[in-house]
Amino acid sequence: MNDMKINFAQEEGKLIVSVSGDIDAYHSGDFKKTIREKLKSVDADMVVLDMSNVAYIDSAGLGSLVALLKDVRTKGKEFVLASLKPNVKRIFEMTRLDRVFKIVDTLGEV
Repeated sequence: MNDMKINFAQEEGKLIVSVSGDIDAYHSGDFKKTIREKLKSVDADMVVLDMSNVAYIDSAGLGSLVALLKDVRTKGKEFVLASLKPNVKRIFEMTRLDRVFKIVDTLGEV
């Protein structure tokens, strides 16, 4: 179990959310709550999750991401996942969530 860290940055109409650690059953509730709180106070057309430092995600983590995706899309904004490690990307492919989320290889592609 890795401690999770979440950092926020804003640039050019984007909220960049950098996540470090595992998005799992232990962390997913706080993960979702922290990002939802930030979304209340930020005006951005796009939310980008930089997942380059996420080594593991489980079903609870996927559920949190789906809930955040729904929140963001309901407001007419775009939600993008960036820089997934191969093992994390494989989870999205196996669950076919790669068809639901916009996934890019690097932050530079956003």
